[in-house]
Amino acid sequence: MSFDWVTFGFQIVNVLLLLAILRYFLFRPVANVIARRQAETDAALEAVEKAKAEAKAATQKAQAEADATAAARQDVLDQARKDAEAERLALLEKAHAEAEKIVSDGHAAHERNIHENKAQQMARVRDLAAAIAERALTAQPQDVGSYLSRLVASLQKMPPTERGALLKGGNLTLMSAAPLSDSDLALVKSALAPFEINLEFSIAPQLIAGLELQSDSGAIRNSLAHDLEQITEAMRDD
Repeated sequence: MSFDWVTFGFQIVNVLLLLAILRYFLFRPVANVIARRQAETDAALEAVEKAKAEAKAATQKAQAEADATAAARQDVLDQARKDAEAERLALLEKAHAEAEKIVSDGHAAHERNIHENKAQQMARVRDLAAAIAERALTAQPQDVGSYLSRLVASLQKMPPTERGALLKGGNLTLMSAAPLSDSDLALVKSALAPFEINLEFSIAPQLIAGLELQSDSGAIRNSLAHDLEQITEAMRDD
């Protein structure tokens, strides 16, 4: 088999022509398109970077303005707090001064009232004591027998159930302001005999005068001390 150089030469020429045609009609337009797209991409990237820079600058500016606003607001708040505290202290000082004046005036008025009312109070006490003594001496019995009569009358006026509870209660005791003589003791036992009770006797000087009957279930008050208490209460209410 022999090699045909002529045919080989034509094939080489065809390849070169094909490459020239492809370069002119395909590779160059494609390269131009690629270059244009690359330029567009570079421009877009540049625009993006510029936008980022502008956004960052705007953010920094906004942050600076916000910081300045916050600082100014804090200054206003601090000044308002200082003004409010100063006003509060001034009001407190004024209130303290007024309170001290009121207390001082009150003490002075109180002292005047004490001096003005002292004589009136003493007169009222003297009149009250005289009235209590007069009523008590007028209403009081003069001997043991009279007190005993009042005690018996009180027992007779009591409802049976209440009287029974009193007389049957534990520690039934007849209390007298002073020791009873034998004759007074006999008189007491005779007057209380109808009630069929066993009595204990006790001395209670705080009664001043009189006879009182008491047990664990109740008591009959029948003394000068009790009358004075009632008269004092009545006159206090009046």
